[in-house]
Amino acid sequence: MSWRLAYLILLIVRFYFTISPSYIHPDEHFQGPEILAGDVFGWNVTKTWEFTTDYPIRSILPLWLAYGFPMTILRWIYGTAVNPTLAYYCLRMFFFLVSFSLEDWALQELGSTPKIRAHYLLLVASSYVTWTYQTHTFSNSVETIILAWTLVLIRRVSFRNFGHTSHFWSCCLLGCLVAIGVFNRITFPAFLVLPVWYLIPQFTRFPSSILFIVFSGLATSLLAIYVDTRYYESSTPVLTPLNNLMYNFQTENLAKHGLHHRYTHVLVNLPQLLGPYLLLVRPQISIAFLSAISGTIVLSIFQHQEARFLVPAIPLFLASTSIPKFVLSTKARKWSFITIFVIFNTILAGIFGIYHQGGVVPAQTLYVAPHASSISDVVWWKTYSPPDWLLGEHEVSFLHRGTVQDVSNVSSLVGTEHKPPGEVGIRVWDMMGSGSDVIITLVKTLVLQNHAKDNRDVILVAPVSAKGLYKFLDDPSFPFYLKLEWTYSRHLSLDDIGVDYDELIYHRLRRQDRDDDNKNEHDYESDGDTLVLSMWDVIRLVISQNAPGLGVWRVSLRDFS
Repeated sequence: MSWRLAYLILLIVRFYFTISPSYIHPDEHFQGPEILAGDVFGWNVTKTWEFTTDYPIRSILPLWLAYGFPMTILRWIYGTAVNPTLAYYCLRMFFFLVSFSLEDWALQELGSTPKIRAHYLLLVASSYVTWTYQTHTFSNSVETIILAWTLVLIRRVSFRNFGHTSHFWSCCLLGCLVAIGVFNRITFPAFLVLPVWYLIPQFTRFPSSILFIVFSGLATSLLAIYVDTRYYESSTPVLTPLNNLMYNFQTENLAKHGLHHRYTHVLVNLPQLLGPYLLLVRPQISIAFLSAISGTIVLSIFQHQEARFLVPAIPLFLASTSIPKFVLSTKARKWSFITIFVIFNTILAGIFGIYHQGGVVPAQTLYVAPHASSISDVVWWKTYSPPDWLLGEHEVSFLHRGTVQDVSNVSSLVGTEHKPPGEVGIRVWDMMGSGSDVIITLVKTLVLQNHAKDNRDVILVAPVSAKGLYKFLDDPSFPFYLKLEWTYSRHLSLDDIGVDYDELIYHRLRRQDRDDDNKNEHDYESDGDTLVLSMWDVIRLVISQNAPGLGVWRVSLRDFS
């Protein structure tokens, strides 16, 4: 098989994951599309704290380039009547096109020979990170493209003679890209700490080169500051990169998002992103390898370390690999080698590209939005936060987002002031990891409240295997019951994986109540009051209690008359 045919097949695979509605991290919605959808389409959206604080830490200019541009084109075509589902998939397609054109093009520019370029393209195109993270609407995905072309321009500037027309434009573009990269993510300079040394000889020979870079970078920065200042309606210049840097230098701020060991990037995140590719990385003096290493080292200094922060480094590490000759020495070794990589990428792509929170977007676009006129309250439980921009023009009259620890807090949370008579908007209750008792109390309160007013629907959206859900479904003493309205099979919540022994005991007691005399052959053994589980029992429990799927239930009052 030629490398071109292999690349085409991998491109089709990338496209498949592009149109798969998995949900890797809330930031892919709430730090990009959620903001611009409100500005471009006028939809009811939720702006996170990064955009509402007195010192905003996210710049609008890169967001307009990445999300506002395709959204604006949609508005030109469809006016204000844009379907949120169409907007969602258009953004994903835009990121796919940018990925396989600009990213892959940059990799070819970094390769010195046709054979090396083909090697780069195939390795990057076969990585699940390219199929999933890079086709999702992350600012990290944007950072990957900007970084790749920044490295290309650094090479061009460092090897071309001063005075050449292309040298002048390369310097100007380099300054612009560096500025946009910094305003897009404050982590961007970390990947340039070592590559920038490529420019030192050029600056020594032609000091004027640095003036073009600095001038273009400064001009782009001033434009970004102007746009941010206007957008945030500030009377003083808004310096979002500086605000971001100051925020992340405070450990107590990072603790709000989770503190990690400083070795997390190296020992956990890189193996997760690269897998067996990590064994092929060879230290070398190349601009790609130096950029990947400098980014990994600098980002490891900060204690908040998420895997997606290293996404820009992945294609650079892959461009620094070499396959040992002994691996390709026999046909058996070659196919064993290929099989290992196929298994790794297939499993991780299946998790992050298909199943990971895969039902949230379809539930929002295929059920909640079409039925919004008849829905009063939507309770989301044990899922990632539903993107409000996917509701389109439907109004959200009240939004609660966060875990509630105590049942006693529910009554104050569901105050009548949130639902005045005649209110037509949806109330969204994003309860995250709240306990089942809290959800039971909340749903009961909402159903009684809505029955006394406009009798519109209360719906519950949760994984079909959510721990504690059995309490809703099987207890006839509850004042309400659940009717399953809609399901989506390709949904998996990795945050709720485990075994609920209380549920096991509950179902076991229910079976005993139904038939005390006949013991089912599949019942679990018990030793007095102690439940005895074999290894096979535990495996069956893990599988049964963590089955994939997301359900939408309509909550109705039970008629006891």
